[in-house]
Amino acid sequence: MADHQYVIHSQKEYANPETGAHVNTADTVISQVQRALVGVYHNLGRQHLQRYLDEIVWRWNHREPVREVIKQWTTKAGIEREKTTTIWKPIPVVDQMRISLQGAVGKQLRRSKEYRLCWP
Repeated sequence: MADHQYVIHSQKEYANPETGAHVNTADTVISQVQRALVGVYHNLGRQHLQRYLDEIVWRWNHREPVREVIKQWTTKAGIEREKTTTIWKPIPVVDQMRISLQGAVGKQLRRSKEYRLCWP
């Protein structure tokens, strides 16, 4: 796991260039959860919350960059700005299955007493 870095919100700090810490990832995950609430789940019950979050994280980890878009503009103060945004797409389902099952050759899969999938 990556080292834990922090920013100090009380000092209006949202990114620290010295440590590389920023809140972008946390904000993005929260945004993904909110979008899932509107578009897919409609209600996240406490009992299954971890499963919903696991799926959102899984989808995040199974995507690939398509292209980068560079936005350029000039502020009212005459300062030129540039921002690069990466456009992502999900990895195709067939490729996801190939990746998921490549380690399963020669192994058996069973259900546990809790009806979860497990290796014997």
